[in-house]
Amino acid sequence: MAEPPQPPVARLPVLTTARQAHSLTFSQAALAYPVHLRGVVTFYDPYQEGQKALFVADPTGGIFVATGPEALPPIHAGSIIDVTGVTNPGGYAPIVTNSRIRLLPGSAPLPKPAPETIPHLLTGTEDGQWVAMDGIVHSVDLEGEHAVLTLATDDGTLTATTDREKNADYASLVDAQIRLRGVAAPLVDAKRRMVGVRILFPGLRSVTIEKRGPANPFALPIQPLGSLMQYSLHPPGGHRIHLQGKVTLSWPGQKVCIVDASDGLCSQTSDRTALRDGQLVDVVGFLALENYRPTLSDATPRVVSDGDAAAPVFISAENAFSGAQDGELVRIEGTLMGRYWAQGQLNLLLSSEKALFSAMLPAGPVQQREGLGSAWAVGSKVAVTGVFAGKVDTRETTRQQGVSRLESFQILLRSPADVAVVHTPTWWNSRHAFIILESLALLIVGILGWVVVLRHQVRQQTSIIRNNEQRFRYLAEHDALTGVFVRTVLLERLEAEMKKAAQNATSFAMFMIDVDGFKQLNDTMGHAAGDEILVALSRRIQGSVREADTVARMGGDEFIALLPGVHGTQEAERIASQVLGAIYVPFAVRETEVSVSVSIGVTVYPGGGKDSTSLLHSADVALYRAKAMGRNRHQLYCDAAQVIPFESRTLA
Repeated sequence: MAEPPQPPVARLPVLTTARQAHSLTFSQAALAYPVHLRGVVTFYDPYQEGQKALFVADPTGGIFVATGPEALPPIHAGSIIDVTGVTNPGGYAPIVTNSRIRLLPGSAPLPKPAPETIPHLLTGTEDGQWVAMDGIVHSVDLEGEHAVLTLATDDGTLTATTDREKNADYASLVDAQIRLRGVAAPLVDAKRRMVGVRILFPGLRSVTIEKRGPANPFALPIQPLGSLMQYSLHPPGGHRIHLQGKVTLSWPGQKVCIVDASDGLCSQTSDRTALRDGQLVDVVGFLALENYRPTLSDATPRVVSDGDAAAPVFISAENAFSGAQDGELVRIEGTLMGRYWAQGQLNLLLSSEKALFSAMLPAGPVQQREGLGSAWAVGSKVAVTGVFAGKVDTRETTRQQGVSRLESFQILLRSPADVAVVHTPTWWNSRHAFIILESLALLIVGILGWVVVLRHQVRQQTSIIRNNEQRFRYLAEHDALTGVFVRTVLLERLEAEMKKAAQNATSFAMFMIDVDGFKQLNDTMGHAAGDEILVALSRRIQGSVREADTVARMGGDEFIALLPGVHGTQEAERIASQVLGAIYVPFAVRETEVSVSVSIGVTVYPGGGKDSTSLLHSADVALYRAKAMGRNRHQLYCDAAQVIPFESRTLA
């Protein structure tokens, strides 16, 4: 019996404009409509991992074109190309895939950009479109083949990325008011939702400098420290400001603190110039808030003259919580309860008037560390001199009168000389007590009952000391917020694992995990909610790996997982997928479901390096590439990373 004839399959129409393809719904784009369009290249980046980045615009709009591994014609922004392919839902909006690119003769001007704002870009309607943004450049980071600008606008801050140009003077862009033209590109999560936006621009020719920053920022008017963030009819407006003061603390490459007649302030700096206490310095940088107090970011100091060191202000633990000396040089006494090294810095735990606080000293030579152990005995009464750094109680500040209140503080030390021993511990301790008790037992048998009482007291004191030691050891090894290990423990276990793997010819894996868009979550939901997310996130990471694995917080929203005994890249990628899957489930934060994604850089010993520095670097490189590919994924590092695209897998 002959089969009945089948109805003809309707052929999908060919889409001939970017707007037709970009306007499809998710389900429509998944039908693979044929596409044939001609347009001008607005952005092309051959250095993207996994696939090249190509955006094309015609008179109707712009769209992303996914290209394969085959070589493309020599195209650039302004090239005219003929594109054939099919539609695909893409990671956020419809794109063109299975493309074939044909370079046409000549070139064309780029489209006229529409001036945009960050709030409008965050609606997603301008995805892939050629736009213009006005703002002030706060910093330029040169990373591999890319240059990344941080642009501060009236609506907020965003980044803009371009291919790095040889001999380009990117430093001259800092503090300049510019108009930037480029393609609006979304930052998305695992559920195809936009969580941020960035600009991709085709080089410095797309940057118009509306107003250059001052040729000599140190010639700007000097502002008193006490006037920062106070009400003014003429605020700085996002440009660099000029401060002057006497140096109270210098941690080269990290922090410089100064005081003037009105106040004190600490700035973040990458400048490695060692400054001396008492020197009068000029400091230029961008005004910012850190922990509800003013600071400067990207600060640059310059010595004006030498001078005498500032005199510290004597304070007690009780009046320290007023916060009046924040950023200033102070002197405070306390009992040394413990000391530990963490993240390359010595931390002293002190007690005074039922308050606990810490004093921090940057790492010094090994000989210095050994000397500190004998000089500062636990139980000593010491006086520490350093810069006061208070931590604001976010909940109380935001829910009460709006005046910042401290929940804790620490003292930033300049050198070991800032710790002075006022009184050493009493000679009487458990060892001497036993010696005396044994002697008395031989001489006076009749006081045996007293000996029992004294021994009981010694046991109690020993138990208290041991409990305190265990507590301090836990504080030294575990992150105060999340409870996972700190960087120091991770590095110690990494060194031990490398020795073991080298001796037994085995391998292990390491993950570098970073939360996608965490700053925006903090800005949107508040730091308290951000802390809850970090705590829940660390628990999910620990639950996704094995009990023998080590999970550590490296700082901020970055974690590292060390996985001993992992055999090869396939097992490492399988575990990384488990971590992504666990974090994929929304978090319940203050009766609100919040979706969070992470990017994971995966490296395997010995392919990713044979020492801790190389392994951390290779994991960081893989993490950066996972971020650059769209985030919410893991990326494996391999030796051929510079020329061979890395395989990556996105969470389904």
